[in-house]
Amino acid sequence: MRERILEGPILKTMVVLAWPVMVSNALQALYNLIDAFWLGKVSTEALSAPTVSWPVIFTFMSLGIGFQMAGSTLVAQYTGAGDKTGADRAGSQVFSFLFFLACGASLVGFLSAPGILQIMGTPVDIYPLAVSYLRIVAAGFPVMFGAFAFTGLLLGVGDTRTPMFLMGASVLANAVLDPLLIFGWGPFPELGVAGAAYATVASRGVAALIGVWLLATGRVGVRLRARWLLPRWRWIKTILVVGGPNAVDHAGTSLGFVVLMGLVAGYGTTVVAAYGVGQRLIHLINVAIWGATTALLTMVGQNLGADQPQRAEEIAQRGIRATFGVLAILSLITVLLRGPLYRVFIADPAVIREGSRFMAIFGPSVPFFGLFAATSSVFRGAGHTVPPMVASLIRLWGFRIFLSWLLGYAAGLGPVGLWIGMTLSNMLGGLLLYGWLLRGTWKRRVIEVETEEVPCVGG
Repeated sequence: MRERILEGPILKTMVVLAWPVMVSNALQALYNLIDAFWLGKVSTEALSAPTVSWPVIFTFMSLGIGFQMAGSTLVAQYTGAGDKTGADRAGSQVFSFLFFLACGASLVGFLSAPGILQIMGTPVDIYPLAVSYLRIVAAGFPVMFGAFAFTGLLLGVGDTRTPMFLMGASVLANAVLDPLLIFGWGPFPELGVAGAAYATVASRGVAALIGVWLLATGRVGVRLRARWLLPRWRWIKTILVVGGPNAVDHAGTSLGFVVLMGLVAGYGTTVVAAYGVGQRLIHLINVAIWGATTALLTMVGQNLGADQPQRAEEIAQRGIRATFGVLAILSLITVLLRGPLYRVFIADPAVIREGSRFMAIFGPSVPFFGLFAATSSVFRGAGHTVPPMVASLIRLWGFRIFLSWLLGYAAGLGPVGLWIGMTLSNMLGGLLLYGWLLRGTWKRRVIEVETEEVPCVGG
């Protein structure tokens, strides 16, 4: 795959790398859709509890995702440079870093769940269900972060199929466990919303354990080495420099979505449910985004690692244009079918009306989010993670939250104002970051190719 990434046809290679990621993310979207399908049959409150909880969960998980990208970038550039030892060493260090980070996030998330949901203004009929869901998922962070590490390291070497197969097995397990634990079928207890949370943690945990075994036994393109799992200061600094802005970006974005969820929750359970189903549908559209952006990160990283900046530039431009065009088509189809799509998940006419209005307003902005995400991946593959961090925080805090509050509350437009503010944020944010990319300052690699062992901390 390395030779194909460095010398093969660009769009064809992108498709080869992207389609397993697209399948993986479609399966990831199925996680949420399956939960929504079963919880929607319990009650509107049960359907809304994960919607309120997930921005908080994702704030913690975003730390793992941010440093996962550091693993992808470092492994990709070492692989492009032909340094297998450097790739294994980087992978081992990122893995151990993520494990300790996950343990801390789990403790903080579990203890802070009630307070955070109160601050968000969670409706009283949703609050106890959301607290239960959030605490169960937070307790599972250590095993869930293991899946992040596995996926990130394999993306660096260009293996997108193995994570796809593991994700498929995980979704299948979740689909089986959801109704058993939510409704108490057979010998299982009836747990409702908590059952959906337990199903999520259990199914993701099994996938994570299989992934760790594959890494430890060297059955995939990068291998965990016991002697390199002990944290080493030079590598910690590199991980923080490359992954820190990613983590700040994702954490800041996730925290912003917590605030945004508070704005949505201010209009009641019907609006929360409409927004929640809409977000699940948008996530399904975004399958195309994540496939393309993963391919871009890997291809840009390996080509810069091989000291081929002009090819990296061509990959970036062609990949960005293709992503925008595909999303324009998918978002149009979703907007046209928004009513029937909502009826699959909820029978409440008020939720369907509000959700249809949300999709009609927000749907046309999805291609611009694709522009933003694809451009961000080019920067991240290059290891220059500050520009997407800055642009992401501006897009969310400067544009989305401010405009949603201004139009929805200050201007008195209600939920329509929220939807317009969200739409403008995608358009303005995408154009802002793409303009930054055109400056060309990203076309230099961040690794140093070496073979000597790095000393341990303190010795």
